[in-house]
Amino acid sequence: MEAGAGILLCAHCNQKIDGKAMKAGDKYWHDEHFLCSVCGIRLRDAKVYQKQGQLFCDQDYKNRYVPRCSSCSGFILKECIRAINQTFHPEHFCCYACQTPFGDGQGFHQHLQRAYCKPCYIEAACEKCHGCTRPITDKAMKALGKSWHSACFRCKECGASFEG
Repeated sequence: MEAGAGILLCAHCNQKIDGKAMKAGDKYWHDEHFLCSVCGIRLRDAKVYQKQGQLFCDQDYKNRYVPRCSSCSGFILKECIRAINQTFHPEHFCCYACQTPFGDGQGFHQHLQRAYCKPCYIEAACEKCHGCTRPITDKAMKALGKSWHSACFRCKECGASFEG
């Protein structure tokens, strides 16, 4: 901050800066006050971030303000996908079961807080037929305490279908 013509004030202590001043954004600091507000490391020769009037080193800024990928735990510095209350690098947003990446604008199905492509969702989430063990995706019957495809529920004696 400037107090008047050519007088610089330290953003940390609000005292006049005589000699060397460190600058970040539009504020100035005494060299001894130019420190990361979290870990206290000197920022003179480091990458500096400023947010809400505080100074941060690269690592502490990322830890506080940069989202992490739910898949690899790495910082997401460019494009970010937000889905299922999580964040992902675009290349890491994949079907939970088959690991196929979801393309641009491609939909996904959610089951147990995980993303699935349609075939894997059907396999993971749909009830299985007691007769053939395949997922039931359309009409089903409930009989003998089990779920069945209509075509799979047959007489055990003669094999005749009970479909109407």
